[in-house]
Amino acid sequence: MAKKFSRRNLFRLRLGDLSELARETIGTTEEETELEAPPGYIRPPGALAEDMAFLKACDRCKLCSEACPHGVIQHLGVADGPLEGSPFLQPETNPCRWCADMPCIHACPSGALTFQEDASVSPIAKAKLDKSSCLTESGILCDTCSYRCPQNIRAITMFGRSPKLNIDQCVGCGLCAYYCDSEPSSLSISLAETL
Repeated sequence: MAKKFSRRNLFRLRLGDLSELARETIGTTEEETELEAPPGYIRPPGALAEDMAFLKACDRCKLCSEACPHGVIQHLGVADGPLEGSPFLQPETNPCRWCADMPCIHACPSGALTFQEDASVSPIAKAKLDKSSCLTESGILCDTCSYRCPQNIRAITMFGRSPKLNIDQCVGCGLCAYYCDSEPSSLSISLAETL
């Protein structure tokens, strides 16, 4: 197909020709477009590390969200194109409870959510602490983030009267950010590569 068109010829094109022209102009094939995943989605516990591998493995069955006892797993909608139906979380507004038995992983039939070889679960994200906005910096006694951090994780501990975040222990569940008493929250949750 010719790469250049006059305005008159452009209106004579069929719909199929337009989509082929668009692919040629952008330089991607239909298959490549379907597999592109925008960054920023926090996937459920046990998600394959590479988002592309996760998207290929996930069959959009929604069994993970049905198995979640806290209803925190959501699914992308029609507007998200080829990502439609894939699960994601918003830990700052609807935190993961990091269940001991991980029913979401057990419910996944495709292997998109899985335990590691040592039966552990990889972090879904990481917390970031802005100490300058923390209530303890104003002299207010507060240990909410430390108290809310799951007992089996203990990524936030109190050091004196200030919270200390151990990023290596953090799983990104979002409980600390969700319950933070600072306004706005002094804790945020992001994918590790965006921190």
